[in-house]
Amino acid sequence: MQMGFDTVVAAIIATAVIVAVAYTFLAGSTTIAEYSVESYKEAVQMAVKKLRSDVRIVNVSYDNSTRKITAYFKNTGEEKYPHLSEFDAIIYGKTDTGEMVAFYLNSTGYAIVKELINPGIFDPHETAKLDSYLTQPLANGSYVLLVCTPNAICDSFDFTIP
Repeated sequence: MQMGFDTVVAAIIATAVIVAVAYTFLAGSTTIAEYSVESYKEAVQMAVKKLRSDVRIVNVSYDNSTRKITAYFKNTGEEKYPHLSEFDAIIYGKTDTGEMVAFYLNSTGYAIVKELINPGIFDPHETAKLDSYLTQPLANGSYVLLVCTPNAICDSFDFTIP
């Protein structure tokens, strides 16, 4: 049985195409696996960061004449926060007349008041202060201050305005 030149060329081309397709499939699978592993590592790092995070509100006071709310909170976790402006603070509650209210507090009034190490970084066991002026006074009622870290770990503190 004799094979002609055209048959040999066709067999070589078919083999090259099969090898190229297999290589492309293998390279694509490797890339997908690498992206999956990287995504999984990021998800695990975020979960560990949340597990290591905790914040506790120590005290809240409100001055109705100036509409100023002052809150002290402590970093009771093991995570460091370089930017206090990334924290969120929300007041919500119910007035004595039954009206439901909610306010998002501005993020410009944060300061570390009990600095232990690393100036300007909210380290574990340090205390920070939030001063915020409300656009309208709070009516008599029961309220909750909610303070949340940048990775969504929150603590709340109930207070009443008589």
